[in-house]
Amino acid sequence: MIKGVKVELIPATLDDRQKIYEWCFQSETTKYHAGPPDHPNIPIPTCEDFYASDDGGYTEYYFTGAKPNDGRGFLIENEGTAIGFISYSAFHLKPAMAELDIWMSTEANCGNGFGVDALISLGDYLHKEMDFRQLIIAPSAKNTRAVRAYEKAGFEKTEKAMHEFLLDRYVPLFGDGDYGADETVILVKKFDR
Repeated sequence: MIKGVKVELIPATLDDRQKIYEWCFQSETTKYHAGPPDHPNIPIPTCEDFYASDDGGYTEYYFTGAKPNDGRGFLIENEGTAIGFISYSAFHLKPAMAELDIWMSTEANCGNGFGVDALISLGDYLHKEMDFRQLIIAPSAKNTRAVRAYEKAGFEKTEKAMHEFLLDRYVPLFGDGDYGADETVILVKKFDR
């Protein structure tokens, strides 16, 4: 468990995968990152696609802890209730870097500082316990509320393109970011050694 000010991050398990998928792609918050009207070119994946391992999907190790250097997922809890999901991925990035991703279970859990606290708490953990020195997060430019929250968590917009953070073999797959080079905002948080 990782303890923040407002939230606790609890390692997600395989039993959590279905609800995490539903929070991301079958809830009122889905509109911020996938599907029409704002993201008609980002189709809503099936559960099978969400779990797929060949394209950076949320494969089993995010829920078992089997590959902590590659990535891990956590439930975001407030007062003992799961309200969202946060993860880090590092398998595709240059050394000492991790990419964060986060979403809340419902609209009511947005705008309360829970996400900001989760990002700060996980970032501090990754730096102190795993020696990650640079974190990135890459939302849609249309998701302005998320961008503001990430900035509150200490992330800063960069002019660098996604491909500059990636290992060469992942550039063809992830080089333009999830929303395309023109629609993906890259934010970075750096830690001193």
